[in-house]
Amino acid sequence: MRGLAYLCIAVAASAARADSAGEGEEEAFEPHSTLGVFLGDTTEDRRDGLTLGLEYEYRLEEAVGIGFTLEHVGGDFDTNVLAIPFAAHRGRWKFYAGPGIEFSDEGDEPLFRIGAEYGFHLGSFELSPQLDLDFVDGERLFVFGLVIAREL
Repeated sequence: MRGLAYLCIAVAASAARADSAGEGEEEAFEPHSTLGVFLGDTTEDRRDGLTLGLEYEYRLEEAVGIGFTLEHVGGDFDTNVLAIPFAAHRGRWKFYAGPGIEFSDEGDEPLFRIGAEYGFHLGSFELSPQLDLDFVDGERLFVFGLVIAREL
């Protein structure tokens, strides 16, 4: 699964270079919502877990959004995560941070998530490689994968 993270980063970097030529075209912005599914991996030291999630974002302005993320992390973790990220958009890049909660059998822990993604538009869908860093109970967990989203 670590190979998926390297692939996501490489694809995002090459697309950013290729996309910079077409950024001069601007359309009028209208507030909208986006709903997506996430498939990825969560790692921390030697622990690893398949991560499945649902993401929602409401774009208030062209450069500002707020949303929520619900994830289930299997494998060595077997936890659920709820995060409320605030997002800043710059072209196809999205940077976000926000508070959340990790739910597990051992108890609930507050978390803080920071992350970034780069969106590729494929018709009415967007495919976005994503890389997150969660701070939970003194640990740093890396979450990486792909989001497939659609504007509502």
